[in-house]
Amino acid sequence: MRWCAFFLLLFAAPAYGEAVKAVLFPFREAVIAARAESTLLPYRFKLGEPFKAGEVLTALDDSRYALEVRRATEQADFARAVFEDRKQLRAKNFTSDHELKKAEFDLSVAESSLADAKLNLSYCIVKAPFAGKLAEIRTQEYETVRPGQPLFRIIDDNRLLAVMNVPLNDAALTTVGNPVVVSVSGTDRKAKGTVYEVAPQADHRTGTVRIRVLIDNGDGKLRAGMTGELIHDE
Repeated sequence: MRWCAFFLLLFAAPAYGEAVKAVLFPFREAVIAARAESTLLPYRFKLGEPFKAGEVLTALDDSRYALEVRRATEQADFARAVFEDRKQLRAKNFTSDHELKKAEFDLSVAESSLADAKLNLSYCIVKAPFAGKLAEIRTQEYETVRPGQPLFRIIDDNRLLAVMNVPLNDAALTTVGNPVVVSVSGTDRKAKGTVYEVAPQADHRTGTVRIRVLIDNGDGKLRAGMTGELIHDE
């Protein structure tokens, strides 16, 4: 999470006893970028559809990279055969140490090229680094992409962070692990959580400090972006 975003989206809390506003953010988010140059194939999930960590979200056309792997495999196999042949010849004193070392070096280069080709091929499969949902599509299907080009943004909203400014002198609200209850606007739900983080710097103008409260959202009934108010007496 970027603290600068929180400063733009949250109101500073007024004096103790008055309403303390909160905004719900996803526990984590990430913009996933392409790591290979190719054509983007269809997405496997729709916006807002949940996925598990490690599931394939989309893929790139891998025909070129698969061909490179086959070519590199053949070259590595040939280099390995030459090296084995040189070893046998050297054992019989039919070749020099130099020729054997050169064959060994050629094999090392071929194996490195094969490993690199396999790595590039693996980049054509785009998997979810964590469980969550697609929140934004940055690149459309069948477009040609390049390494570093953003494809989509995902969020993990299985847990949410209620971000709010609370009185600096309230020990209960500024202690990590303490319980907190937030009334979610537009619903009759009271979301219970615990203080997850406390900002290291207070706001001298308001006498408040920013905290993030971790709330379980396993049932998916809450959404990132919702607002609420701190319930002081619970």
